[in-house]
Amino acid sequence: MPRGPGEIRRTTAAFNTMQERLHRFVADRTRMLAAISHDLRTPLTSLRLRAEFITDDAENKQKILNILDEMERITEATLAFARDEQAGGQSESTDVAELCGDVAQELSDMGLDVAFTPAGPAVMTCQPTALKRAIRNLAQNAVHYGGRARLAVRLADSEILVTVEDDGPGIPEADQDSVFEPFTRLETSRSHETGGVGLGLAITRNIVRAHGGDIHLENLTPRGLRVTVSLPLPSDGG
Repeated sequence: MPRGPGEIRRTTAAFNTMQERLHRFVADRTRMLAAISHDLRTPLTSLRLRAEFITDDAENKQKILNILDEMERITEATLAFARDEQAGGQSESTDVAELCGDVAQELSDMGLDVAFTPAGPAVMTCQPTALKRAIRNLAQNAVHYGGRARLAVRLADSEILVTVEDDGPGIPEADQDSVFEPFTRLETSRSHETGGVGLGLAITRNIVRAHGGDIHLENLTPRGLRVTVSLPLPSDGG
C-alpha cells in the first residue's frame, strides 16, 4: 500500500496500476504469439504431406518444400522466443566467469574458434541456464559473422562486464539498435544456413535485461565488433 502525502500516494498507485496493466498486456501478447505459432504446426505439416505427392513438377515441389522448411523454422523459433519470454527459471549464485569459460570450452569442442581469457570469480545471483544461452548466442554470432570469438569477463565497481569480440566487418551504427529487434537480420539472404530467422539477439537481450543488465555494441578498428554485456551486482558486491 503506497504511503506518504495524498498526491504521492495517488501517483504511486496510478504508476503501479499502469505497470500491472503493461505486464499483463505483454504476457497476453506473448501467450497469443505462442498459441498462433503452435497452431500453425498442423497446417504446415498437412501442406508438407500434400507437397510430397507432387510428382509431375520436381522443381516446383522442391521450392514449395523449401518454403515450408523456412516457415517451420520461423514457427519453431517464435515458439522458443515466446517460451523464453514466459519462463522464469531458477535463480542461484553463479560465477559468470566460470560460466563463460564453459561456453568457450563447449563451442571449442564443436570445432569453433572460441577462446576465453581466464578471470577471477565474478559471482552474482542469476538464472544460469538462460544466461549461458545468451552468452552462447553471442559467441556463435561472433564466429559466424567474424570468424572467431574472444570472451572476457571483468569486475567493475557495481557490475560484471562480459565482452565478446570478433574479426568481422562490424555493424553500422545506424543498425546497432535494430539488430536486437525480433526477426531483424542485416543479411539480404533469408537462408537458414547464413543466419537463422533473426531471433537470437532478441532472445539474448531479453535474457540480459531480465537480469537487470544491458548490451552495448562497438565497432573495432580496423575490423571487428565488441559486444559488451553489463550485469549489475548487488549493492553489497555479493
